[in-house]
Amino acid sequence: MAEYNRVIDYIIEQADRYDIKNLQFEEDIKFNLSRTTDNYYSRIVSKVLTDITSVLTMQKLMISIENVMRDYVSACKKILLDVFDEYYQTAYDNTGDLIDLGNELMNKFNQGVSEQKSNREYDEETIDYIEKHAFELLTGHSYKKIEEIRAELGNLFLNGRANKANVREAIERILNVNRSKAEEIAQTELSRAYNFGTMARLYEYQNLTGQRVRKYWHGFKYSENTCEYCRPRIGNVYDLDDYTEELPAHVRCRCVWLPILDGWDTPVNTKLISRANMLNTGYNKDMIYQRINNRLGINYAKYMSDNAINDYISGDRTEKVYNEMSKARDRYIKDMVSSFDIAKDNSRTHMSNEFNQQMAFWKKYVAGSMADGDNDTLDKSYEAIKGVMLLPWNATQLDEWNKLLNIISNFN
Repeated sequence: MAEYNRVIDYIIEQADRYDIKNLQFEEDIKFNLSRTTDNYYSRIVSKVLTDITSVLTMQKLMISIENVMRDYVSACKKILLDVFDEYYQTAYDNTGDLIDLGNELMNKFNQGVSEQKSNREYDEETIDYIEKHAFELLTGHSYKKIEEIRAELGNLFLNGRANKANVREAIERILNVNRSKAEEIAQTELSRAYNFGTMARLYEYQNLTGQRVRKYWHGFKYSENTCEYCRPRIGNVYDLDDYTEELPAHVRCRCVWLPILDGWDTPVNTKLISRANMLNTGYNKDMIYQRINNRLGINYAKYMSDNAINDYISGDRTEKVYNEMSKARDRYIKDMVSSFDIAKDNSRTHMSNEFNQQMAFWKKYVAGSMADGDNDTLDKSYEAIKGVMLLPWNATQLDEWNKLLNIISNFN
């Protein structure tokens, strides 16, 4: 029996793969913001050293709180600096890759390989707007907290209840209301940057090629429970210039626009989809590997078999293909570990056993991060290995640790 899918179904599957990385990116930022919030809010509470016995005492306390809150906003800005631009560019590049994939599945390779054009001109004004908007929301929220604290402390003072315990309890209560506001603002504005980046690439492609491009409302299966507003709209298709709906649709919305060209939403017989055999067209193998690596953010495409590459390029996203990719990743890691040329310590001492175990772990961990193109994890591994080097290794062992650090540095 023939199996029918739409091109947009393959686009959605690939977009979901991107979302796994996007979600981790967002979670890392939210974690850093949460930790920063906890730190600075604790510092605010710690400013309460005595009872409030006069207006002057309260004024001094409020000045201290305002100074800490100002530092808090600055710390959040430092975390968020440049991430909106990075997310905008990620969406721009991902959207270009999704268009490539869709065109490949529509048999564009029957007439030879053709690359879509790109100006790669990012909208700096848009990024500036998103950053300004996020920081204004963050600043406004922070100073609203200050005014709430000021009013509550004034009330406690007037009623003769401004002892140290009551003041601390009041401040903690106010700070804990909507404590995750910074994370909420960051996630919403990151979503805005991602969708703006997508729209920029869609407009650019349409202008450069003359093809009609529309936008497909997609909600990721990896996100939290879909809200009742977005649920009935997921799967809807809109013209690019139709702004009756905008994404993000609400606070913390993770829905995104995907590209959809004419024919992509029409069921096709998957048996008739061209295998887009890139190995026999205008690309050499290195170019093919590079395209797959760029699309998935990996470094092990050349370890895939020719059949697996053709299956993937032609849109096959079955478990069989993913298993082949997993095997390719394992082969890459094995080769990378071997290429490190870091010898075992055969002296049979306690520290030699410790060295061999630790080094085996870190070599494989580093090679895995290289396979996945995960420079952030490599950077963290670099710092962690420097910590490991504080153990009482001998000179030869330290040389091997330094060799691994140099490998990481050269890879980055």
